[in-house]
Amino acid sequence: MTREEHWALWRGDPRATPFQSPAWLEAWWTHLGGGMRLDAEVRDPSGLVAALPLFVWQDGGVRRLVPVGAGHSDYCDALALPGTDMERLWGEILGSSECWDEVLLPDLRVDSPLLGSVPSGWVAIDEETETCPVLRLPREGSPLAALTRTQRRKVVHDRHRAGRLGGVEEELVAAEQVGEVVETLFELHRTRWERVGQPGVLWDPRVLAFHRGAAPALASAGLLRMSVVRHDGAIVAVVYGLADTRQWYSYINAVDLSVSGQSFGTLAFACLIEAAAAAGAGEFHFLRGEEAYKYQWGAEPRRTVRRVVRRS
Repeated sequence: MTREEHWALWRGDPRATPFQSPAWLEAWWTHLGGGMRLDAEVRDPSGLVAALPLFVWQDGGVRRLVPVGAGHSDYCDALALPGTDMERLWGEILGSSECWDEVLLPDLRVDSPLLGSVPSGWVAIDEETETCPVLRLPREGSPLAALTRTQRRKVVHDRHRAGRLGGVEEELVAAEQVGEVVETLFELHRTRWERVGQPGVLWDPRVLAFHRGAAPALASAGLLRMSVVRHDGAIVAVVYGLADTRQWYSYINAVDLSVSGQSFGTLAFACLIEAAAAAGAGEFHFLRGEEAYKYQWGAEPRRTVRRVVRRS
């Protein structure tokens, strides 16, 4: 699968998210990948109609065939044009079975085409695993109309407090600012977790390198959405988000806690949620984790599925 084919297939799949895009997966493989690649591809006379980038992960004594991007992609999935026979893709996935012991497909949404039946001779074991809260956005009216009454009042109150402090600005990040904002995100995240004696999710230099590669690539493809709050010009809160034509996603956030009496994180999320609604997105995905703040915004839980496929 060439990069051009990958992008064409991504654009042709109405279920595709940024986590299946070349911008995300190429950076992931460069900085976090390893092992034998066994990509599954289905073609017809018109070209590539379905694909799932895969590799063999040596997990102790078990050889697992897993999607490229697994572990750092909140939604894993295949790409397929509408009407594609998924049995053909399963045939390609399972055709290399001499190289692995089982197929592990984590973080599948419940409507994933990969959750259909598997070919004879194989058994699928499905388990609901992660919770990814989702906020439905209004089609008209105030962008914050979807929020709970309590959260709407909190946003208004926090903006008034920021106004009294002075020098506070909310903004969406332009492409030329991405590098600066990503580095600030890393620093804010490190400082916050050092306070509680924990490393946080960005402790690994390979993960930092991955995001340094993915963020500008996503921005160039129009898939990156970042909001920041500045106080006297300095960035004090960041939400690192993604977007496609249907929904926006909050991937990771960080805030400077050194200014007491302020809720800069609330302002950064409000900025991004308002922008998502204004852009016509139907949903705002808070992604993995059941942190209380996600439900305070009015998000509802959605589960993802972990599928393991073995010989019967």
